[in-house]
Amino acid sequence: MLIKPNEIQKVANMFFNAVHEDEIELINQLYDALKANDVEKADKLMDELLVDVEDHFSTEEAMMKEADFFGYPMHKADHDKMRKEIKEVYDNWKEKKDPKKVMDFLENKLVPWLKLHVAQWDSVTAMHIGD
Repeated sequence: MLIKPNEIQKVANMFFNAVHEDEIELINQLYDALKANDVEKADKLMDELLVDVEDHFSTEEAMMKEADFFGYPMHKADHDKMRKEIKEVYDNWKEKKDPKKVMDFLENKLVPWLKLHVAQWDSVTAMHIGD
């Protein structure tokens, strides 16, 4: 396990919180598979992560647009930066299947980014959107 659910701030929207919990579970499953050097399982989970993150981001972005959220351009830009990083890690994984590289990304990029992103952007967005 890389991250506990209580390490991600809860926000004022139940949907956001549920998505974050699901994503934490997926990140932990992927991390555990990589740690165990289970390349086949990690490969499936990498595919899931790519789809999950896109669903997560695009759904939030649609909700922000619908609610006319003032911070939409900046929030989306933060998503776009992480989309690009995840895609680069994904492509590298598909080519080289290097568990250490993905574990390093999860530990040092994705999880710290997720904690900060939720605290900075999702908390404000959730207050604007409501439940």
